Amino acid sequence: MCIYSSAGTLVISFIGMQSQEVKIKPIVKVVLKSDAEVLDEVVVTGYGITKKSAFTGAANTLDAEKIGNRVDPNPIKSLEGTVPGLQMNIGSGQPGAPATIFIRGRNSLNSGTQPLYVIDGVAFDNDAVGIRSDEGQTTSPLSTLNAQDIESMTVLKDATATSIYGARAANGVIVITTKRGKAGKPKVNLTAKVGFNQMPSYTDKYKLVDADKNIELATEALLNSYNKYGANSTFGTYNEYYGLGYSYDQAGAEGFYDWYTGGWVSNYRNTGKQTNWIDEITRTGLVQSYAFDISGGGNAENAPQYYASFAYDSNESVMKGKDLTRYSFRFNMDHQPSRWVKYGFNTNLSYTETNMGAGGGYFSDPLTQVYMMNPMTGVYDSEGEYNFDTTTGYNPVALRSEYGDKSLAKQYRVLLSPYVQINFTPELFFMSRAGIDAYFIDEFGYWSFLQPQGAEMNAMGENANTTRIMLTITNTLNYLKTFNDVHNLNLMVGQEGQKKNYKQAYLAGSNYPVSDLNDVSLAATPSSAATTQMQLLLNSYFFNGQYDFNHKYYLSASVRADGSSRFSDGHRWAAFWSVGGKYRLTAEKFMEPTSNWLSNLTIRASYGTTGNQEVGSGYYASSHLYGFGYNYNGKPGMQLEQFGNENLKWETTKKFNVGVDLNLFKRIDISLDYYNHQTTDMVFSVPLSFATGMSSIYQNVGKLENKGFEASLNAVLFKNKDITWTFAWNGSINKNKVKKLSTDYPIEGTFSTTEVGYPIYQWKMKEYAGVDPETGDAMWYLNEEGDETTTDYNKAAKRYLGDANPKFFGSFSTNLEAYGLDLGIQFNYSTGAKIFGNNLRYDANGGSAFYENYINYVYDNRWQKPGDITDVPRLDTDGSQANQPSSRFLMDGDYLKIRSLTVGYTLPKSWLRGTFLNNVRVFMEAENLYTFTASNYIGFDPAGIDADGSQWWNYPQARSFLFGVTVGF
Repeated sequence: MCIYSSAGTLVISFIGMQSQEVKIKPIVKVVLKSDAEVLDEVVVTGYGITKKSAFTGAANTLDAEKIGNRVDPNPIKSLEGTVPGLQMNIGSGQPGAPATIFIRGRNSLNSGTQPLYVIDGVAFDNDAVGIRSDEGQTTSPLSTLNAQDIESMTVLKDATATSIYGARAANGVIVITTKRGKAGKPKVNLTAKVGFNQMPSYTDKYKLVDADKNIELATEALLNSYNKYGANSTFGTYNEYYGLGYSYDQAGAEGFYDWYTGGWVSNYRNTGKQTNWIDEITRTGLVQSYAFDISGGGNAENAPQYYASFAYDSNESVMKGKDLTRYSFRFNMDHQPSRWVKYGFNTNLSYTETNMGAGGGYFSDPLTQVYMMNPMTGVYDSEGEYNFDTTTGYNPVALRSEYGDKSLAKQYRVLLSPYVQINFTPELFFMSRAGIDAYFIDEFGYWSFLQPQGAEMNAMGENANTTRIMLTITNTLNYLKTFNDVHNLNLMVGQEGQKKNYKQAYLAGSNYPVSDLNDVSLAATPSSAATTQMQLLLNSYFFNGQYDFNHKYYLSASVRADGSSRFSDGHRWAAFWSVGGKYRLTAEKFMEPTSNWLSNLTIRASYGTTGNQEVGSGYYASSHLYGFGYNYNGKPGMQLEQFGNENLKWETTKKFNVGVDLNLFKRIDISLDYYNHQTTDMVFSVPLSFATGMSSIYQNVGKLENKGFEASLNAVLFKNKDITWTFAWNGSINKNKVKKLSTDYPIEGTFSTTEVGYPIYQWKMKEYAGVDPETGDAMWYLNEEGDETTTDYNKAAKRYLGDANPKFFGSFSTNLEAYGLDLGIQFNYSTGAKIFGNNLRYDANGGSAFYENYINYVYDNRWQKPGDITDVPRLDTDGSQANQPSSRFLMDGDYLKIRSLTVGYTLPKSWLRGTFLNNVRVFMEAENLYTFTASNYIGFDPAGIDADGSQWWNYPQARSFLFGVTVGF
């Protein structure tokens, strides 16, 4: 390096590191230290790292501190509420359960909607696999990662940021970067956390009534039914309700007697028992997390740099019998023995064991059963055995006992990505990287004697072994050059190949000899033995170029060609591309007068295309598929089960984005974005003539639009040497609209409708008109205008009543650091979505007096006498019509949630002087503290529903508290 003799100080800087000033000497040796405050100066795109100042796309980055302080074992959930445009649905509170993520809306109706995940430069598969994946009750593959190992997560959203991933990037890309070693002495960190999960606070309207109120409601239902049918018997002791077959012992008040069977109705007797079934199946779950890591790289110029960690996590759900245990190990290494070559690898080994069970909405599920259980029924009978003389034949406590239902998944995962980089010149280098994702799942399920479905088969067991192995090879050639100090060029060409193999062996049998031996091999009656094997190949070539002039004008372009084995030869290849630009106005001289208050003003724009290869069902939507097992008279047989379509191709999303970035007073950062996504060639299953023998065929016929606005603000409210106070806010608006379907008519589902000109997941149903004040009958509007009503459900008209998509959502948070104390709190909010309460069709039905329990909302709001104005119909034993799908069960999904609270204290360095300790921090982390909901919401959590806006008996997200300490050596 040549330096003028007049210079006295040398400033050395590097992105992500603290700059240092040193006096100029003949030989200068400097070791830069990491600076977490400037890590957001870079954008990790997966195939490389780009300076934030040169990045023309739309992306957001979450740092290690915000990732590591979450309780749930799935680290991706740390993105909830923190990224503009990212909507997250967590349909199950089970530890490690998958999260459904939509980046800038849902970009498809029938194909994949989830983002691509890239870990340390390699794209990995996050699809849940195994026999429980279809039920949604499984563990996310991302839960095999230890959040403490993650340095950052970057969400790529627009075409400039994502088109380099081509056919897999229509739904956005999430890039996960793990921690690495740095030059210097070894650093050791120990983190220990212990805490608990508990049932969250939820609306009193959804809580179950006690035994006294329950029998009051059941009595009222029978009396109403008696009056409705005009019986002429007198209501009294053991007098039969005419046409109903039940009587109520008014004098003795013992309960209900069934004259048809000659016995008490399912133990429905007022024996003084008060069983709180929610308390019986829930608990305060223990949470433990212990992590150890060591990193370093020595002081020698060519010393290898390393990061190694080991972690143990145990997380008990609030639901008894549901928990997760994980062991994980990571070792990352980088070594540059000479200036010509650099190599390294990233390794992650994990073992995860999850106790699961049938999911919300399945009638054998304990939480579902709780809302159907009579509170006068005891858990145990008079002999001390589990009581099955219940209203439904189930006992949810027994289902979670030692002899009850079982669902166990053991997951083994190996992630390995070695690389080598050859530097031909300071400007030209070649990198080759391999990625191996070996994922093995051993699952066991058992339907016990203790539930009707299992009892019918004398118990049933199933076992599945699933293997998914992905191999990725990526080769890139990079050229970086600065010309005349003002022209900066960054070029990359690359090739990538990926191979994914999937294999599953499944066994099932029934008729077990005893209840405590439930291995599938002991089943006397084999019911299924099947194997599945699939393979997917992807080959790609890509180019990316970036140019800027004097750090003022920026241009970028990408193109990628993908060839996939999912499609036929004529449509196997497709190209995806993008262009982007940015103009930094504050670099202009005419902006210098504003420099005292306007530090940055940048305008950026991008346009391009991305693809979606996750079309249809399975890997082979374009191929003829045959089914085997159609054997006859000892001869093997097969039949055609799917018509192939050799013209089937990718779904394509055209993405446009324009944005503005500002920095005011060097304290306030503001970003504004407008986007417009147009998805074409959407795949639909199009009906075929019955003469073909097939019901449908996959075709590219649909169109879908997403457009919206995003805004974010980050402000330093106060800062001096001892105190830093910051505030952050983000908000998003997304408008979704179907532009073309496979037919000219709406596609009507049981609850929702898909129609051109409307959003997906729209609620087009019969509108509830309340209760007839004179009779207590449910009413609906007879026409779309809403000026006539009817008590006949079948005559009511359907109309559009909102959709499941929020109109506005985001979060705000604040953090305070003062004299070693740190405090942080985050609020998430959402408004405009409509939720359909499928569970309320049972929980608030007012139908059979003996089939369901009742919730407080029914007790407090039911019609009781002529003149009552309410929306809960008269209770009787034939309320089936009132429980049909209608807007009676449609609720506002608005909420404001206290998502997280963190309080910590870092001991002063002076206290540690003379010890072997480098730093000590004690802290408390809390999640899901409280949720404020709309006045008409009835349920556990409007943020914990299915992605289509349906609410079943979803396991609620726990309210969690963790207490911990981090010690650095």
